[in-house]
Amino acid sequence: MKSRKNVLSCFTALLYLALAGCGGGSSMQPISVTISSPPASLAINATASLTAVVANDSKAAGVTWKVSCGASSCGSVNPTTSTGNNATTTYTAPSAVPTGNTVTVTATSVTDTAKSASATITITGTSAAVLADGNYVYRVSGEHASGPYFAAGVFTVSKGAITAGEQDYVDLAGGAQDTLTASGSSLTAASDGNFQLALATGNTNVGVSGVETFRGTLVSGTHAQITEFDSFAAAGGTLDLQTGTAAPSGGYAFNLGGADGSANANPLFIGGVIDITGTSLSAANTVFDYFDGGAVGQAQSFASGTVTAPDAFGRISISLTSTDLNLPEFALIGYIVSTSKIQLVESVNDTLGGTLGGTALGQGANAGKFTTAGVGGGTYVFAAVGEDLLNGTATFAGAFVLNSNGTVSGELDYNDASGDQPLAITGGNWAVDSAGLGRVGLTNVTVSGSNIGNGPYAFQLYLDGSGNALEVGSDTIQGSAGQSYVQTATQVSAGKYAIGAQGFAGVQNLPVWSAVGPVTLSSSLGWTGFTDYNVAGGTPAASVTLSGTTDTTNGQFSISGLNAVTPTPNTPEFNYFPIDSTRVLAIEMDDNQLGLFIIEGLSQ
Repeated sequence: MKSRKNVLSCFTALLYLALAGCGGGSSMQPISVTISSPPASLAINATASLTAVVANDSKAAGVTWKVSCGASSCGSVNPTTSTGNNATTTYTAPSAVPTGNTVTVTATSVTDTAKSASATITITGTSAAVLADGNYVYRVSGEHASGPYFAAGVFTVSKGAITAGEQDYVDLAGGAQDTLTASGSSLTAASDGNFQLALATGNTNVGVSGVETFRGTLVSGTHAQITEFDSFAAAGGTLDLQTGTAAPSGGYAFNLGGADGSANANPLFIGGVIDITGTSLSAANTVFDYFDGGAVGQAQSFASGTVTAPDAFGRISISLTSTDLNLPEFALIGYIVSTSKIQLVESVNDTLGGTLGGTALGQGANAGKFTTAGVGGGTYVFAAVGEDLLNGTATFAGAFVLNSNGTVSGELDYNDASGDQPLAITGGNWAVDSAGLGRVGLTNVTVSGSNIGNGPYAFQLYLDGSGNALEVGSDTIQGSAGQSYVQTATQVSAGKYAIGAQGFAGVQNLPVWSAVGPVTLSSSLGWTGFTDYNVAGGTPAASVTLSGTTDTTNGQFSISGLNAVTPTPNTPEFNYFPIDSTRVLAIEMDDNQLGLFIIEGLSQ
């Protein structure tokens, strides 16, 4: 099993070899044209960005665009000719529904006019808005051809159209802050019941010709699970209605995961608590931990920090200087969702030079008031992506029982593609930091019979006091970062859910996969539904059937439809950990691939 950093360097070597061989051979591949992720439907007068992917065209002459339908007015494309091998145009739907309710948009190769591709789009007269008017904040994490990537931003919806916005992204090559434009952006209902979001960034280094396409499943009118749904990247995340852009103030728990800025891109996970006062940090009220490719820092503090005022979209910049000389100064771009949540990506202009993404949770009136008595007796379930130093990329999940006597029990599950194990926690201690900042340190955590070592492990939970926490693992065996929640239910319930799933495909090169969709758990807890599914380096697949069963005795789901590779020989198995009556975390526990997901009960 290769570590994640070795996977990245191997991928680069394979890419180099593939490019070096392009000049050989005795025959030329024929030109082909495909239209990437066209919308299934559009309302009258709405716009959508369309991209024609032209393969094997050495002239990069692009395509000509044409629209046809059963009426005289079928809408328009602008431009009608676009160059390059990822040729993009903006289609504007007609002002009235045409005969037959559909239009056909055709892209024809300029170099070889015998090669073309067509997309059929249903035109609707009136339709319910996919999202109500307002600003929406999103963040995704995933992978594209060059390695890990994170993006966060905000866009404005007005009368069903995207009118403005901004985004920051970071990857191993750098990143950028981009302005989102109305032209080329769109928000439409997909034919399978999900929605499709296209964001025009104007930056050809991200998305397909600067346009990122996402599919989403609405949990409610203000929250959705999303997945990137184009050939640029596979990435998963969330979308939330922005309820305010006031400057952050007080205590915030945060965590970050990704890669550091070293040449070999070591896995890096950071988590902690900061206290923001005006445009600076209260250094005395900070604490953080990190895992950097095996180097570990625990219960450290920040020497200083600054925070900029929010812009009109709620974008801020946070700069943090550590007292630990092994962790360089780093800066974060934050997009404010509310007083209780900020979505984060690393700034491209810091000293660390890494590739990180994460979340900050506002502690509000709970800041500085966390006590042993207030935390003890609770159970925190979690799911996280990480690295074990023996076998490389890994996923973790489980339940930490914080016993009132200061000991830890519960379950720790992991899968590192060389093996997977559900492990009973046999020992350990926990304590709240002495300043009451909300850092819960789990130390000397031991298990029985682990392939990566029986411990001791160290985990940290950073609490918001409202039932949510952020997890970081930092010890000499593993590092990880993920979401955690106070557990208030112990069993899954029947109902309608949205699933947000992500992981690493197969057990070798481990490309990232992500998926979202609506699912139903019947009265017998049988699974039915579908996902819009993507895997890095592959082709997005819409409406992939999802089915399965639930074993309530052993806490397992058996689910078909979430694997990028064909499962052998058995149906993939997921251990699950209920959060409450409407939310459940799960980790894939088989030899097919790595996977994590959350299901959230639909409230719309």
